[in-house]
Amino acid sequence: MFLKKRHLEILKKMKETEMQNEIEKALPEEFKTRALELFILGFAELKENKITFTEAGKRLMEIVDKIDIEKLPDVFVDSEIIKIMELLEETGNIPEEWMTMLKERFLADENGLSEIGKEILKIYKETHPVVYLTPEILAFIKDMPKIGVYDELITYKNTKEYGDNIINALQAMRLLLISPKTESGKAFATTKALNYALKVASLVPNLNRALILRKEDFEVLEKGETTEELTESGFYEDGEVTELGQAMMDTYKEMGKVEEKTLPIYILDDEIKVLKAIEEIKEKYETNPEILPTYDEIKKRTNIDDLGAILHTLESKELIKREVVKNKDTYWMTEFGEKVKDLGVVSTDGMKAITYPESGDVPIAEWVVKGKEEGTVNRGITEKGKYLIKLSKTIKRKPYLTKYDISTLIKIPRKKYIHRDELVKLIQDHVGGDEKEIIKALGECESKGFIKELQNKMIKLTELGEEVKTAIEMAKIQELLATKFAVTPTTFNILKTIYEHKEEFDKVWKEKSEGKEHKENEIVLLAKYLSLTPEEIKKNLVILKNVGLIGKKGLTDAGIKLVEAYINLW
Repeated sequence: MFLKKRHLEILKKMKETEMQNEIEKALPEEFKTRALELFILGFAELKENKITFTEAGKRLMEIVDKIDIEKLPDVFVDSEIIKIMELLEETGNIPEEWMTMLKERFLADENGLSEIGKEILKIYKETHPVVYLTPEILAFIKDMPKIGVYDELITYKNTKEYGDNIINALQAMRLLLISPKTESGKAFATTKALNYALKVASLVPNLNRALILRKEDFEVLEKGETTEELTESGFYEDGEVTELGQAMMDTYKEMGKVEEKTLPIYILDDEIKVLKAIEEIKEKYETNPEILPTYDEIKKRTNIDDLGAILHTLESKELIKREVVKNKDTYWMTEFGEKVKDLGVVSTDGMKAITYPESGDVPIAEWVVKGKEEGTVNRGITEKGKYLIKLSKTIKRKPYLTKYDISTLIKIPRKKYIHRDELVKLIQDHVGGDEKEIIKALGECESKGFIKELQNKMIKLTELGEEVKTAIEMAKIQELLATKFAVTPTTFNILKTIYEHKEEFDKVWKEKSEGKEHKENEIVLLAKYLSLTPEEIKKNLVILKNVGLIGKKGLTDAGIKLVEAYINLW
């Protein structure tokens, strides 16, 4: 959305007359541009010499009468203001400087969004812009950066004629979003709808007029029908919608669409070291089968202190898999691992710089800066970024819970947001650690799918987080915290195997109740389904029983809940 003070003045004047020439005479500055933007926003129809309200325009008109327009800043509402309003509505907590911006526009007060703010946000959510693509707009979007810090957009805009008006129009059509200002400034991102507008640009390289698609036009084409105007525009020909018409329809459909965000995967430097070590060992194994990628062999080549944690992390993201070779537990790269080892590190923030625009949202400047450093962003999503998004959508995550993950899940209240600063203090008091270490762990916790952190640093449990929190609270929390590798892909695979083959394992446990030896049968049965050595299975069974995920007669309620949480995720 994009509304300047001038738009509201025009709307107010329209109560007195519909005649464009009379309104323009009273408000000559930028009249034609602002009237056109009201049309794009879906608030007005421009026919001959008249401006008439749409239903959305009439709703906005009612608000205009309640605002002292003279006291407003030049820009009343844009995509930055809308994002701030959305965050305030959803979390109830925004930085003071953001709140000041809303208050000076009469959009918020000490109780949150004002009645005016609520109605503006409601109108935004319930209205749909018009597709309005001029030769100037299409030329502008062809070469514009698609994701970046705000200064990049301004620099590019200043090289183009009508740059300011085009930026406004792109915001009005929800093809461009600008983030609220943070310590690193502002960021911007184009939405997926712009990709379809770019297709329009490629189909009409020598356009000399505006291409327009309103709601009623879209509905006509969707039925496979046409009008004289749509046919003349090249959207319909020979009894069917043309490729141009389809691109216009796709642009319309995508405008303002917000989708579920892809989980922002992270890749650590030590993970890449391990993957490259496994590759080196594999090459030697091909000529010398006695050299295997065991824990000790990998440790010898990487000298990573906490190698166990890195191996669990890699397995949790399906970058490696465990196999028993020559009665030894070994680690091998998956197809995903083969690719990731050459891509370099990426943090959760560096991924959010691209997963947010993919879903129709805008990242903050800190995430974009990180994305540029880590190579997921360069005027848009890079090839590295595209692969990591694909990877993140494809893999089946398995749990690997650190003490910070467990503490995070325990300390975040259900169904409520908590500020990151407050959460960091709660975790510090609970399990210790310095602030930087905990913030990094929270990013990893988000990548694991347990939490989501929004642009205003407010954090909330995801559906998976809620379910895993329940499982943890049903288990033995202190033992979970005290056991470094309690919930790992390996222990989870054991739980899942028992869950999926309940009848077979029930028989084993029944034999125990009848006084028979069952432990070996239990291990043999697990080895039948899992590529783990008997020693590894035995060690992990002890851990699972100690932390309360396995009981005397099978999985506990906590164990069942944990397995089902991930089955639901997949």
